[in-house]
Amino acid sequence: MRRITIRRTNLAWIAIGLLTFAATTAPIYIRFAQIEGVPSLSIIALRLILGTILLTPFAWRQHHDELKSMSRQDWGWAMAAGAFHAFGLFCLFFALENTSVLVNGVLRRTSPLWTIMLEVAVLHAVFTRQVWWGIGLTLAGGGLVAFGGVDGLDVGTRPFLGAGLSMLNAVTLSFYLIIGRKLRNKLSFLAYTWTLFMAATLVAVFFLIVTNTPLFGYTLAGYWWVLVVTIVAQLVGHLPVNFAVRHFPATHLAVLLQISTAAAAVMAFFYFDEIPSLLQVVGSVVIVVGVSLVTVKKRPS
Repeated sequence: MRRITIRRTNLAWIAIGLLTFAATTAPIYIRFAQIEGVPSLSIIALRLILGTILLTPFAWRQHHDELKSMSRQDWGWAMAAGAFHAFGLFCLFFALENTSVLVNGVLRRTSPLWTIMLEVAVLHAVFTRQVWWGIGLTLAGGGLVAFGGVDGLDVGTRPFLGAGLSMLNAVTLSFYLIIGRKLRNKLSFLAYTWTLFMAATLVAVFFLIVTNTPLFGYTLAGYWWVLVVTIVAQLVGHLPVNFAVRHFPATHLAVLLQISTAAAAVMAFFYFDEIPSLLQVVGSVVIVVGVSLVTVKKRPS
C-alpha cells in the first residue's frame, strides 16, 4: 500500500511538471506557428482534429459502453461545452496575434474570478470579503494591463483588442467548466475529454468551412509547430490536470499557472523581443494577487 501511495505521489509530481511545461511553452509554440503563416483558425482546427484522432482509439477501446450509453441530453451538454472550448481557443489565438504573451497569459488566468461571479449570479452563492477583495484587485489589474499598452512599446499590434480577447477567453473557460460539470459527474476523465474534443472539433470545422479557411498549403515548419501545439497544449496540457487535481490543492495549481505565465513572458522576451510596459507589469502583479486571494479562499461563507 505504501509503495502504491509513493508511486501515485511521484506520478502526481510528473503530472505537475508536464502541466507547468505545457502552460509555459504553449503560447510560444502557437506564436511560432502563426509566424510561419498558418492562420489561427487553421491551427485551432488542426489541433482539435489531431487531438481527437489520437484519443479516439484509447477512448473507444476503454470506454466503449460508457460512450454508447450517452443520452441526447448528454451529447447536448457535450456540444455546449465543446462550443465554449472552441470559442475560448479562438479568443486565445487571436489575442496572441494582437497582444503580448504576458498580457494574454495573465488575463486568461482570471477564470476563477468569472467562475465565482457566475456562481453568484446563477446559483446565488455567498462568498467571503476576501474573495470580493480579490475580485476587485483582479478587475483593477485588468484595467492597468489594458491601458498599459498605449505607450508605444512592443507589446502587440492592437493591445486593447488583445486584452479584451484574453479576458473573454477567461470568461468562456468559466462557462465551459460550469457546463462541463454536467458530464464530468457522469463520465470518466478520458471519455469526457474525448467528447469535449469531438464537440469542439465539429465547431471549429464549421467555422473553417464558413470562413473558407484552408487547412493545406502551408510550410513544413508551420505544420511542425501545429503538431507541437497539438501534443503540448491539447494533450499534455489537458490530460495531467485531472491526475494532479486529485493529489494537490487547486490553490497550488492556480498559483503554479500564474508562475508559468511569468516564465512564458520571459521566453517571449528572448524569442520575440516582447517588452511589456511598466503599467502592464504592475497590473499583472495586481491580477496575480487578486486571483490568488480568490483561489485561496473561495469557499462560501
